[in-house]
Amino acid sequence: MEKSIKNLIIIMSLAALFAPSTCFSQSWGGRGKPSFWDKWTINGNVGLTSFFGDLSLYDSDITGKLTKESAPALSAILTKRFSDKIGISGQLLYGGLKGENASGMSFEANIVEYNFHGRIELINLISPNNLSNFGIEAYAGVGQFIFKVTQWDMRDGESAVNEHFTGVPEFVYFAGAGIYYNISDKIGFTADMALRQAQNDKLDDFNKNENFDYYTHLAFGVTYYIDSFKKSNGFSRGRSTRGKPSGRLPMRRRR
Repeated sequence: MEKSIKNLIIIMSLAALFAPSTCFSQSWGGRGKPSFWDKWTINGNVGLTSFFGDLSLYDSDITGKLTKESAPALSAILTKRFSDKIGISGQLLYGGLKGENASGMSFEANIVEYNFHGRIELINLISPNNLSNFGIEAYAGVGQFIFKVTQWDMRDGESAVNEHFTGVPEFVYFAGAGIYYNISDKIGFTADMALRQAQNDKLDDFNKNENFDYYTHLAFGVTYYIDSFKKSNGFSRGRSTRGKPSGRLPMRRRR
């Protein structure tokens, strides 16, 4: 699983880096290329972060995982859209983690994560002439996070409390997918989930098998589409102009 996640991240990152120039020429139909300040989105979301590791009992029980080993999370995502198929995003995430095992150990943790990731719109990639307001996105990336964990150990019949705070950010790799529905040219609703692989075995402050800890982020949010951070140049999102003439008439030759 570790190798599969990293391979997916590499593939999507390469696609996000090398596809923009091609997508520009295909999406804007002869019009001037949009600048760096054009075609952005801002997403705010709330949801749950869930832990998978040594101190977790409900890895195969979705209901138990969401109700007993999950905590509230919120995040903000800023995305630069190179076309209606490709984008690059930056995300800031705050969430909580908690879990326990059958031996009397439990923990709670808070995490703050920042990351960069590539996004691919799957329906538009498969069907370039798609005009639907519904879409499916896949994304993958890499980031860093800091966390503070409190662990309670009842194995000896007495409560021992251990605390750990990482002073140096740790790396995290992740991949996910989501859906969205746009109710207008400016507003859309989103739902997505991502699996994150922490590059340590310390999130629960219990190192058992030297394996990486995992956590998921389930989110529901609202997206705001920005045509341009600068003064409008008269163009709108690429989808609305697909299949339409550029508006320029051919020049007649003088005799």
